[in-house]
Amino acid sequence: MRRLALYIMAACAIGATAQDWGLRWIACPTAGEADQVWFRRTFTIDGRPPSARLTIASAGRFELYVNGYNATTDVIAPGAAPQCDTIRVMTFEVGRFLRADTNVVAVWYSPAGRSRKQLAMTLSGGSGDSDRVALSTDGQWLCRPANATTTPEGDETIDDRHYIDYWNTDGGPTVGWVPAEEQEGLAPSPIALVPPIHKAMRIRRISRYTFLDDLGSTVVYHFARRFDGWVRVTLRGMGRGDTLTVNGLTYVCSGRSDEQACRRFTTSASSMAVVSGPEGFSRDNVTDIEAIDIEEYTHTSYLY
Repeated sequence: MRRLALYIMAACAIGATAQDWGLRWIACPTAGEADQVWFRRTFTIDGRPPSARLTIASAGRFELYVNGYNATTDVIAPGAAPQCDTIRVMTFEVGRFLRADTNVVAVWYSPAGRSRKQLAMTLSGGSGDSDRVALSTDGQWLCRPANATTTPEGDETIDDRHYIDYWNTDGGPTVGWVPAEEQEGLAPSPIALVPPIHKAMRIRRISRYTFLDDLGSTVVYHFARRFDGWVRVTLRGMGRGDTLTVNGLTYVCSGRSDEQACRRFTTSASSMAVVSGPEGFSRDNVTDIEAIDIEEYTHTSYLY
């Protein structure tokens, strides 16, 4: 408890006054300003450390993976409203995900504005005075644009044709990946350390629709209560390249059976879901539709 209290006090003090101190920033040289980005780094360790702390800083939102496991337990991280001129720093305990062999740390990054401060990270772990693993962001990381974009207005576009299976594991393909670009000489930014006890986001409820309006290639699904979060649409019988819009989400179909269209880093508020598709699209193509209500809560676990 004493360590936790000291951490919170330090976070509050630094968050109010700090500038961009000593962070080693990387960015994807082939990504546009709206592109979401996949980052990954493969490394080996001789023995699994009993604990390991990973500290990640970003000007946007992200999902953190260690050997394919999602270490970001909150549905949107950081949970506070994104501000592209403020760097948010979070620390995760990831020792339980590491193994005494080849490991992969991967990040799915979503921009919150125009910034080359996409990702800065350190990972350290060991026992006693010796570290079994020590890693930071540099040009040895690989990156590529993800299959999605985030607009400044808070909408997303997802192209499922270009999703790469196992991109965040050791078994994922490396063709098309390029070395990350180290960023130097950037102007300083305000920094906010996210303490163990902080405001975060979680799923509150998942609701089904009560009735619908069938307008042909547009179907409007009405829900019993207003929600602020995601609409998740499960699709069947769609052609590869067919494009749908769902409450501000643009989704390009891969043609897989039971593919799902859903936001990842942004939210929208409504009491209905307006699903529009190409000519020939009908409600028969929708096998399931859910309103996922996301709420703010107080995250109290230090280990995530």
